[in-house]
Amino acid sequence: MAGGFFPLAAWCALLWCLQANPILARDAAADADGIVWTAIIPDGFPRYIYTWRMSPDGSYREDGRDATNGKAIQATLSGYWRRDGARMILRQDGYPFVFDGVVVGTSYAGTLYLNGRSFSRFCANRGETPPERCGSEAGVAMMQRRD
Repeated sequence: MAGGFFPLAAWCALLWCLQANPILARDAAADADGIVWTAIIPDGFPRYIYTWRMSPDGSYREDGRDATNGKAIQATLSGYWRRDGARMILRQDGYPFVFDGVVVGTSYAGTLYLNGRSFSRFCANRGETPPERCGSEAGVAMMQRRD
């Protein structure tokens, strides 16, 4: 009987360790996915909320949903981002949209360009909660592109 008890104890210990590992795996996966930004584009797409999942390799995935009912409004889009100091630029794959703005703390705001022309202001919060509104004052949203 003692021989049967040891394997049971070993299995329990193994299961306990495996149960703890998914938590560690989830934390590692969150780090691998990088940072999440949730954005609004008030002049161009006022009814929608966008989520950008930034990866450390410079790529990102974008999902959009209707602010009133939460339903998806698009297939997941992808693109590339780069950061130079406070300035961050996101370029979509297959579409002529470029987000050009400044990161200050947990906020990111600037101008969305379409085919190289100013299209709309945008602003984003770090995390899953969108900003309530974007400021309408000149400044970041009206800055000229330098590239």
